[in-house]
Amino acid sequence: MNDIIPWDKAIGRKVKSSDDKDLGRVQSITHDYIQTKEGMVSKNYYFIPKYYLTGYDGDNLWVSLTKDEVRSRFEKEKEPDLAELETPEYKTRRTEVMQQYPEFASNIPVGMVQMPWDKIIGKKVRSSDKKDLGDVESISRDYIEVKEGMLSKKHYFIPKYYIRGYDGDNLYTSLTKNEVKDHFERDSPPSPSEFQTDTYRQQMLGVEANYPQFAHGVPWMATKEPSAEIPVDYSDTTYKIPWDQLIHKHVRTTDNIEVGYVERIGDEFVVVREGVSDAHIYYVPKAYIRDYDGSQLWIDAPSGLVRSKFERESEPGIEEIRALAKDAPRLKRATKPDPPRIEPDSVTVQTKVDLEETSRPRTTEGS
Repeated sequence: MNDIIPWDKAIGRKVKSSDDKDLGRVQSITHDYIQTKEGMVSKNYYFIPKYYLTGYDGDNLWVSLTKDEVRSRFEKEKEPDLAELETPEYKTRRTEVMQQYPEFASNIPVGMVQMPWDKIIGKKVRSSDKKDLGDVESISRDYIEVKEGMLSKKHYFIPKYYIRGYDGDNLYTSLTKNEVKDHFERDSPPSPSEFQTDTYRQQMLGVEANYPQFAHGVPWMATKEPSAEIPVDYSDTTYKIPWDQLIHKHVRTTDNIEVGYVERIGDEFVVVREGVSDAHIYYVPKAYIRDYDGSQLWIDAPSGLVRSKFERESEPGIEEIRALAKDAPRLKRATKPDPPRIEPDSVTVQTKVDLEETSRPRTTEGS
């Protein structure tokens, strides 16, 4: 799957509001808005201006408004007067979206979806070292308040620009738990001067460079790991890239068949999605990663084996993943008698393999 989809490919897609409610399916698209239809008998029609779209996640189109906001502003029986759309707030949003995604007028970015700040109340928060910090208690313009514990309560007032993203289950900070405790555990909110330091201003600039719409919502993220050693080929050559850079990359097999795209990264596997409505989900151990050319990930298995070996309806346990990993050709070629343990943050080429030799068709004796 590409990192964008053309607008004309959005016809028939389901649409969801920022509060995760259905808005029907896309019926038509114009230069200025999408029209959705909700319901089969009692039909509702919504004419939603394009720049309220926040992206496509592989299953649904998302808008930045709640369902009640969409109903009150854009539920109509006929096409709206375009002058209705040109509010100052909408003009500002359009400018921000165009700055971040210059091709938005032609294509919908994948993965642009954000969680509005007011929707994170009650969400769990984890530190960069994957330790629990508690649940979001309240939100202000500058910080989120997190409460940890039921009896001996601790309160952390974490500046917003130290929030890294939301993965569907947890919010993640860019700080370790000790850093959060040392700087932001207190009984009352921080003073405004604490948000004016050079260190924090640099943090804000860095975040906004990557997420210009950060003020409006928390970026959705995959489970991230700091770095990985991905082999360029089966020689000793490797290079390091962040695992999360593989998200949405195409995946191909040894017989050069595309089998989907990387949807998520686990500790010892990558999740590959094939298809949209009739989707197949594959849990591929990292040991099967063959190489990566910057745009596509190659796995060491033929296309005919992928469904039977890696497809699951739910995430397999770690023991099952490790049992699958032991069958990886890379480990079978290893010179050591026992396959090495797969470290969760890397895939390392263990042996030199002659690519020309392995690509030649095998012959049986006497042939």
